[in-house]
Amino acid sequence: MRRQDLSPTRQRSLVKCDEPRSHCHALVPPATPRILPSSGRVASAIGRAHEALGRLQDAVAHLPNTELITRSLARREAVQSSQIEGTRTQLSELLEYEATQGAEGATADARVTERYVVALKDGLDSLKPPATAGLTLDVVRRLHLTLMEDAQPHVRPGQWRDTQAWIGSGRIEDATFVPPPPGNIEACMRELELSMLRYERNEDEHYELGIVARLAITHAQFETIHPFADGNGRVGRLLMPLMLAEANYPPLYLSGFLLKHRHAYYNSLAGVQLKEHWDAWVEFLSNAVVGACDTSLAIARDMNRIVEGWLDALSDIRVDSVVHKLPNFLLGHPVTSVTEVAALLGSSFPTASKAVELLVHRGILQDRYPERKRNRIFHASELLTRLERN
Repeated sequence: MRRQDLSPTRQRSLVKCDEPRSHCHALVPPATPRILPSSGRVASAIGRAHEALGRLQDAVAHLPNTELITRSLARREAVQSSQIEGTRTQLSELLEYEATQGAEGATADARVTERYVVALKDGLDSLKPPATAGLTLDVVRRLHLTLMEDAQPHVRPGQWRDTQAWIGSGRIEDATFVPPPPGNIEACMRELELSMLRYERNEDEHYELGIVARLAITHAQFETIHPFADGNGRVGRLLMPLMLAEANYPPLYLSGFLLKHRHAYYNSLAGVQLKEHWDAWVEFLSNAVVGACDTSLAIARDMNRIVEGWLDALSDIRVDSVVHKLPNFLLGHPVTSVTEVAALLGSSFPTASKAVELLVHRGILQDRYPERKRNRIFHASELLTRLERN
């Protein structure tokens, strides 16, 4: 990270690294901006993002089966956010791991991705009554603790890093970016908590920032602080649906857009970190919100249409049977097992088995491992295909 690569304000925010790297400099980011100087283009992008969030909010109030669909979208998010970091787990692998509760084992990547699902659920649960504290640094640390549960001790799950980090392969001298020394992390994160994460509680402050700008600022500032030894990207992306949920929006999952536009994502983040190019980053994140809203709504409508077609094809079956309950159930469990069906639909194992076999016979479910005698897995391939498509 060369001094000349930084904006003047960022140059003034450089400090010497701790020993043994005191010959190098790290950046302690300035406080988060309260007002963003925006061009008409950026203001327009933010406006479109707020309109998209409004459409999503309205649609969720009227579309059927949103809770089940959101369950599948959360797992899609876990896979795509983890893929940004280089994991290779596919959605079907994660869902198979969940459906069998790991009985057939899993790759390390699948376990890492499953921890993302658990962290997301824990974060959303922390925002529901009787919890009242909202998004705090304790929540952020718990997200990391859950996410990195199986990590090596030097990662310090749930704790700020205690060593100097840098972005880029090789030596710190060749790094593209050097975040704050460990001793500065607590103060930086406290400022982020008070200014952005607990925004709604700062009644004495006056800000001119809507939720979309706050998402953009929080994510960029978090990645700039880089508070953990590992997992910063995933925790930073987890914060965005949690902030939206706290603001009474449906959780919105942005990682599909960010994965598809990964180079622009990294480049616009680097523009903030090095040059304070907030406009370009906020515009990019606003476009991500629009893209994610449109994708979520399209997936939800398509998944409901698929299930409606299945229910029509099952019109010869008693409507109060387990068979008739299964199509809607598959919206949230597009990979499942007989044991899972029996447990979650409250039926006996033989009844669940007969229902699943009938859906296999009708072509709705596919037996993924017909050679198995135990832990058989069934795919609702039509739903999976739609979830895996952008």
